[in-house]
Amino acid sequence: MQTVQAEEAWLQRSQAILHALEDQARPEWLNGQTEPLELKRQAMQVFETAQSIKKPAISTGTERSLSTNQSNKPLTILFVSFSLGDAALKGIFEEASGRDDVLLVFRGSKPGQKLPALMTDLKRLLKGIDPLPNIVIDPTRFQRWSVTSAPDIVVEQDGQSRLHVRGVSSLSWLDQQLKASKLGDLGTLGDVSEIAEIDLLEEIKRRMVAIDWKQKQQQAIARFWAQQKFEVLPVAREDRDRTLDLTITAPRDLAAPNGQLIIRAGQTVNPLDKMPFGLCLMVLDATVPAQVELIQRQSCQDKKARVLYLATSLPRQDGWDQLKKLETRLQAPVYLLTPDVRSRFQLQQVPAMVEQAGNHLVVHERKVPSLQGAPS
Repeated sequence: MQTVQAEEAWLQRSQAILHALEDQARPEWLNGQTEPLELKRQAMQVFETAQSIKKPAISTGTERSLSTNQSNKPLTILFVSFSLGDAALKGIFEEASGRDDVLLVFRGSKPGQKLPALMTDLKRLLKGIDPLPNIVIDPTRFQRWSVTSAPDIVVEQDGQSRLHVRGVSSLSWLDQQLKASKLGDLGTLGDVSEIAEIDLLEEIKRRMVAIDWKQKQQQAIARFWAQQKFEVLPVAREDRDRTLDLTITAPRDLAAPNGQLIIRAGQTVNPLDKMPFGLCLMVLDATVPAQVELIQRQSCQDKKARVLYLATSLPRQDGWDQLKKLETRLQAPVYLLTPDVRSRFQLQQVPAMVEQAGNHLVVHERKVPSLQGAPS
């Protein structure tokens, strides 16, 4: 039973690999793509940092939602900074506690300060305050409302500024103004301080400009080939042809999704009787010029078969340039041999060619001329 199950699994995997090879799009890294993995990693880090500044800096531990997320009710945005001092900030936090219609906004962290350190400072000031006020780090709101000092209050409704005042942090005073139907820009009515925190958006832009992307690109490309694992095969010492029989015995009935019976249990089938291979695999060590030259001279029996070049190894130095030269010479894409393909077609030595002959696959291993007379 173990043998039968293995045969069925092997058949399914073989059919899958054939379909994959036939329909698989050319991998991006072989399309002359020069965008390196390191570049993507750094870009992702910048992206994640940008995303993080929009997330709440402090978790309230409840599922309270701000008014802007639930309705078109006014939202009071109080722009704050550590330049106001611990006492003033703690007073603001206490007054905003329990107010779902109030959002306290910081622009970022202080110069040289990591975000975790900022969170530690906030938690210290929030100690004993329950429930926690809504606090976020969001430099986009500072830019949107042209906020350059603190404290600064904007009452936002339907995306518009209903009331704007600077130098005031008292929410009770603000409530009185709203009850009195005060609207518009009330100007500066108290002392303001410069914002102590950096603008995270501007910091991200600065870091992006400072990065030498060309150098990072070159470094990542060099690392790709230095770290690439190749499926290296020994060199063929003599000409040898091996036959692969894909015949299997079905362990159970196999039916199509519509219920139509395809194979009965116990029936012996060869997938090549129903589905032609359609490929001619050329396997070579691309670091050996003699193998490249020999493979170029090989021809497939089936002239309609799609020739697929698989390299067991490529030069690690100037790998992309060497790959491009090889593809230009062969006038076709070149793929790296994978462990899966190596196993499926029982590849043992190179250079080799795999093609269909009748209802079998034949692996042709060929000795390169430079090895003539070499010891076996």
